[in-house]
Amino acid sequence: GGYKNTHTKNIMSAPNKADGGVERAEDRLNIQGTKAPIFYVALAEKILTDQETLHIHALGSCIEAAVGVADRLERNGLVKITKLKTDKGGRNDATAQIVISITKTAEFGKLYEAQKKDRETRAGEHE
Repeated sequence: GGYKNTHTKNIMSAPNKADGGVERAEDRLNIQGTKAPIFYVALAEKILTDQETLHIHALGSCIEAAVGVADRLERNGLVKITKLKTDKGGRNDATAQIVISITKTAEFGKLYEAQKKDRETRAGEHE
């Protein structure tokens, strides 16, 4: 079946004063505690096939997973972590939050295709 990215739908953030830009919904990946980190690694890779940068967002107990996702992508040579921002929530909200900005490396396409081929080979071995 067709995969639909529901994690970034209809989520806009306020303009970032530092760069004057507005983060588009498709540039954002929200990490939630409902799925394993490897799911978000694969989802980030898929999103990055069509764009250069991605902003990984997480709150509270999901921060560790977000850091793990960004770290794994960077260790695999697919991305560079370009910005890390931490904050507390709104006025009455003390929930910690993190935004990790990542950018594709020049080798992304080659590495992504090799990993995809490797996964398909392993999947075929288990049938």
